[in-house]
Amino acid sequence: MNSSFVVSKIYDMKKSVNQRFYAILSGVSIIIMAVAAGLAMGLVFAPVLKMDLETFSAQLPVFKSSLLYGILGWVIILICDLLATWGLFKYYFPKNKSKSAVMGVFRLIYSVILGVAIVQLMRALAANTEEESYSFIHSFEVIWQFGLIFFGVHLLYLARLVCENRTVMRIIAGLLFMAGIGYFGSNIADLFIGNYEEIRPNIEAVFILPMVVGELGLAIWLLIKGGKTSIVQKQQYAS
Repeated sequence: MNSSFVVSKIYDMKKSVNQRFYAILSGVSIIIMAVAAGLAMGLVFAPVLKMDLETFSAQLPVFKSSLLYGILGWVIILICDLLATWGLFKYYFPKNKSKSAVMGVFRLIYSVILGVAIVQLMRALAANTEEESYSFIHSFEVIWQFGLIFFGVHLLYLARLVCENRTVMRIIAGLLFMAGIGYFGSNIADLFIGNYEEIRPNIEAVFILPMVVGELGLAIWLLIKGGKTSIVQKQQYAS
C-alpha cells in the first residue's frame, strides 16, 4: 500500500476526530448556557429588573443571597460562551475561513462586553447602599443588551455557515438568521428610540421562537451529527 495514501488516511481520520470534538464542545456549551441563562435571568434578575427602587430596597436583604447565585450563573454562561465561540470557529473554519473568523470575532466581542456587564453585578453585590446596588444591576442590563447587537451579527454569519442543501440545516439556518435580525434590530432600536423599552416585549415576541430554538437546534444537531461526516467534504456549499 502506498505510504502517502496511509498518511493521508490517518490525517483525514485525525481531522474528523477533531471536528467531532469541536461539534460536541460547541453543542454542550450552548445547551449549558441556555439552561444557566434561563435560571439566572428567569429566576433571579428578570423579577428584580421590573422593580422600582423602593420595592428593590425592601427586597434587597432577601435578594442578596440570590444575587450571588445569579452572578455564578452568568459566570458559567460567560465561560461556556467562550468555549462555544472557540468550538464554532474551529468547526466551521475548514468550510469557510473568512466567514468563520468574522463570526468568531463578533461573538468574542459579545463575550467581552458580557464580562464587563457581569462586573456590574459584582459591584451591585458589594455596593454600600440600595441605590448603588439598584444602579449597578440596571447598568448590567444596559451593557448586556448593547453586547447583544454583536451577538446578533454573529448569528447572521453563523446562519450562512450552517446553511446546506439539507432541509434540517436550512431550517436551523433560517431560525439563526431570524434570531440574528431580532437581536440586532431590537437592541439597535433601543439605542435610538426613547420609549423603546415600552414596546420591546411586543417586538421581541415576533422573534422569540427563533431566538430560543435556533441555537438550541444547532446545538442538538452538533451533538448528534456534527463532525461525523467531515465538514471538509462539504466545502462546495461555501459561498
